[in-house]
Amino acid sequence: MKHDRRQDILAAAMEMFAKKGFRGTTTRDLATHAEVNEAIIFRHFKTKEELYSAILEHKAGEGRNARMEELERFAAVSDDENFFHTLGRTFLEKHEQDTTFLRLLLFSALEGHELSDMFVGTMTARNPIAAYIQKRIDEGAFQNVDAQLAARGLFGMFASFVLWQEIFGLKKTQPYDRDEVVHTFVSIFLKGIAKQ
Repeated sequence: MKHDRRQDILAAAMEMFAKKGFRGTTTRDLATHAEVNEAIIFRHFKTKEELYSAILEHKAGEGRNARMEELERFAAVSDDENFFHTLGRTFLEKHEQDTTFLRLLLFSALEGHELSDMFVGTMTARNPIAAYIQKRIDEGAFQNVDAQLAARGLFGMFASFVLWQEIFGLKKTQPYDRDEVVHTFVSIFLKGIAKQ
């Protein structure tokens, strides 16, 4: 039962933080939304920061292993197209199904919250996309560029698309087929990074 209550609190907090931000959400709001006593929240999480940190870790870990094996298989044989297509499709599917993670990151960054820095720090430290790009640079397939910047450039296309579609609501007026988006962005990226 303890685990279920903790999950209920996390789910309610994700919703509230995504709507009102970290600063705009009180523990009283969370308790009401999770239908628990405020003291129950503090039994599971000592501070609001600890709760927010648990949410970011939970969201970052969601589905991490779902396509990892597939990506590793493509990376092992240097199948650039399938590697990046799988990556792009996974990213778009995740954010189409749940925009709360992107909203949480945007709120935490705009509020200058240290948890945003923590998340970004861990993401750049364990960047398998940059590692793959560096491997392909070392093999002579890609131009000699900064692999971290190249990975950010690729994700920038997908993140910008999700921001415009999901957060700003363009999916209502300008819907796109996911496969077309992935193919377009991956083609642009691979043509731009390929060794001339």
